[in-house]
Amino acid sequence: MMESQSEFSNVLNVESLGETAKRIHLDADEAACSALAARFDLASVESLAGDLIVERVKGGDLIRVSGRMTASITQSCVVTGASVPAEIEESVDERFGPPRGTEVEVEVTIDVEDPPEPIIESGIDLGEIISQYLGVAIEPYPKAPGAEIPQRYQAEKDEVLETPKNPFEILATLKRGGE
Repeated sequence: MMESQSEFSNVLNVESLGETAKRIHLDADEAACSALAARFDLASVESLAGDLIVERVKGGDLIRVSGRMTASITQSCVVTGASVPAEIEESVDERFGPPRGTEVEVEVTIDVEDPPEPIIESGIDLGEIISQYLGVAIEPYPKAPGAEIPQRYQAEKDEVLETPKNPFEILATLKRGGE
């Protein structure tokens, strides 16, 4: 079976899937919550859970994982350092399929679905899926209610801030002999 480095690992062997969808409930234990808090630089993860449906997509080798992820976390305010609690709830929708060989060719098209994630050693780590959804949903700059950025770090109301030159402007200036 596949080895996982995930703090909240829960690997489902896809060979155990029949034609009927499986409903799976996952709850992170205290150790997993603590490890995830460290991974995502959070004050704490009080709870993390997932209610998932895992099913084979009819007519193919694809497996779909869908459902909900919920979490209760505490972050530190970027201004004051005070605790900022947050409740997170996200929809989960992922597709998995057989590995596509060793060559990797990436073509980005806006209107086309992302290719399925590869199934590694016949397993899908459902706990890691939930963990990744948590990581994406975390507020990157949490602010406690009423927290204000100190005046010395704020621009004056009518002050025009000079925007840095982009690299191409700098090269053009050098080509012209400087300014």
